[in-house]
Amino acid sequence: MVDEFNVLIKNATIVDGVNKAYRGSIGIKGERISAIGNVSGDAEKVVNATGLIAMPGFVDPHSHADGSLLFYPKAESAVMQGCTTVVAGQCGGSPAPLNEYMRPPMVLIDEIFEQSPYLYYAPTVLPIDTVNDLMKKKYGWTIDYRTMGEYFQRVEEMGISMNYVPLVGHGTVRIAVMGEDYKRHSTKPELDQMKELIHQAMKEGCRGQSAGLDYDPDVFADSSEIDECVAVLKDYGGIYFPHWRRTGRRREVKLGTGYAEPIEGIFEVIDTCRKTGVKLNIAHHAPGWHTIPTMTQEIGKAIGESSVAPIDKAVEEGLDVSFDVIPWPCWEPFPYICGPHFAQYLRLLGSRQKLAEWLKVDEFRKTAWEEIESGRLFQRVVINPCLNTHWAENFKIVEHKNLEYVGKTLDQVAKNLEKDPWNTLCDLIVEDPDSKGAHTDYRGHEEQMKVMFNHPVAAIGLDVTVSDNKWAQKTPPWNIFLPDVFSGYIKFFLRYVRDSSFLTMEEAVQKCATIPARNCEVEDRGILRVGSYADVVLMDFKNLNIVGHPELSNDYPTGIEYVFVNGTVVVENGKHTGATPGKILKRKT
Repeated sequence: MVDEFNVLIKNATIVDGVNKAYRGSIGIKGERISAIGNVSGDAEKVVNATGLIAMPGFVDPHSHADGSLLFYPKAESAVMQGCTTVVAGQCGGSPAPLNEYMRPPMVLIDEIFEQSPYLYYAPTVLPIDTVNDLMKKKYGWTIDYRTMGEYFQRVEEMGISMNYVPLVGHGTVRIAVMGEDYKRHSTKPELDQMKELIHQAMKEGCRGQSAGLDYDPDVFADSSEIDECVAVLKDYGGIYFPHWRRTGRRREVKLGTGYAEPIEGIFEVIDTCRKTGVKLNIAHHAPGWHTIPTMTQEIGKAIGESSVAPIDKAVEEGLDVSFDVIPWPCWEPFPYICGPHFAQYLRLLGSRQKLAEWLKVDEFRKTAWEEIESGRLFQRVVINPCLNTHWAENFKIVEHKNLEYVGKTLDQVAKNLEKDPWNTLCDLIVEDPDSKGAHTDYRGHEEQMKVMFNHPVAAIGLDVTVSDNKWAQKTPPWNIFLPDVFSGYIKFFLRYVRDSSFLTMEEAVQKCATIPARNCEVEDRGILRVGSYADVVLMDFKNLNIVGHPELSNDYPTGIEYVFVNGTVVVENGKHTGATPGKILKRKT
């Protein structure tokens, strides 16, 4: 007798992405759902989902997974939190096309520093031959692909645990054409070469193009270059995914330097959409205005509304515009509190303890502050004294041997000690060189983000890579991943469904699965219905949690009991099975 189903998920609470939650079962045959609701029959594998919520696998519309898939093909950090599909190649960076130079893989950060030490910044680009020498020593293989098509072949030969929607990155294209000489506008012959490379990537299966307009090399591209490259997508029905100009180039920003309001960056990418007729998905939307006064709930709401207003106007005009938003709060671990403002000295001295000794010297503190004022070492705007008068309010102490400081901001500790924030930071490091911290959300106030979360075209995007839970930088400043790498979706469900009434479970599932699949034109995913692909998450909502400090967590969450990708179980009883049923979801030709 032939079984009716390969998998039968019984007695679940089903949140399908469309309807109200209901009790039922799901039958899976091959890669797709063949029955849902009141289902019975024989199956090779039966999962008793009593007490679990069945929902579509999450679709991350803004991912950097493609930079790590060949190193972490199991994509543990993503699938273990319920993400089954990523739209990757974001912020202008994709694995190809490649020529003589490339942006080196993140996994080589320690080897690059050890081979060619630097004080302030790792090199943006390196010769491919240099990268491959390091690759050969560390991994025993080299980067032999040069096109997106060749990269796809490597990924498919290896096998991956999640689905990957590929984009081509404008920054990668720019480096392929301009090499190291990218700090200028392109010439017409160079622009023609860029467009030809984008044509090729789209023909090979890419779904769209991204840009990273705050980052090297895209920050040096003028709007006409971007417009012409995006226009190529029109021939293929592609989508433009821009990291819009929000901060400007994150280098050499001196004390007192002014900056344009971020809303101008939103106007720019919408204008590109208008000129080219290409569908637009704005990456990690954020407030369009800077605020000097202390943020209030009322100010936050007003800024949130004014930040989505241009999108609403564009949609009314007939443009196809959507956006994604990073979950709140977007913690970023330092992890050591000495890291962000003293990284160059940590690289020079080699240890936190030596830095702490030098911070006892007033002349050294003064010199270090002068380095901050000069802008030689850039910090994120949220904790950048050159750009943000509230920087110390956004700097949180998570671990310190003096428990009196734990959980407080640098500003609070400074006021308690009746000292300025800079000398307070130095004193905290002297007292405990191994103390840890994180900065609060760079977007200011939750109220403005709630306006964005509630928008009908808004989807949740994590803006992270994929990894296992073992990676950490071994050279100064000893960085670790953002917690969202492992638990961004978990945080969203906890904050807005479990711990508040801001969203219903049905609405949260739509934001994490159904809406991003629609925005990114990922067919038959992000929804549970007969005929859709069997990307299914079984969540134990009562036991859903982040492991460790929410600000520092680099471990897999609890509460994601099962994850199916294309009908194959990838997570079972909270453990990765090792299966690699993921697909590259290429553009249909």
